Amino acid sequence: MSRVRRIRPAVIGLPVALALLTACSPTTFDASKTTDPSPEVAVTTTLPSGPASELLPKMLAEVKGLPLRVMNADEDGAAATRIEQLWAAIQPEIEANQPELVPDFEFVVRRCRAAADRNRPADADRAAKNLDALVQAYLG
Repeated sequence: MSRVRRIRPAVIGLPVALALLTACSPTTFDASKTTDPSPEVAVTTTLPSGPASELLPKMLAEVKGLPLRVMNADEDGAAATRIEQLWAAIQPEIEANQPELVPDFEFVVRRCRAAADRNRPADADRAAKNLDALVQAYLG
């Protein structure tokens, strides 16, 4: 029978521990190398306001620009948020005047968010085409 040699854990652990200890040198902090942080800037968000006749063209322009933003990963999430904000401002007027169009507008807004979140320019393009038809139907 062959005899299997056992290596003791202490024999292996000692070189590993020494290597770790020598690799970890103490970190020092030199306060003279720091700069004062810039003053905090308060960010305020203003929701759009105005009649649908003014806001729908803005929303349409934002949606038409979304496919390229999604393809380039260029602030597409922020654009989707602006579209949602425009819809929130327009929705009460559309509900009052043509409530049958509300589900279609909501579909477009959801497509825009999905396009931005899932990196799908085709969804943004589809949303732009649908919104163009909706704006034409609403504004006549």
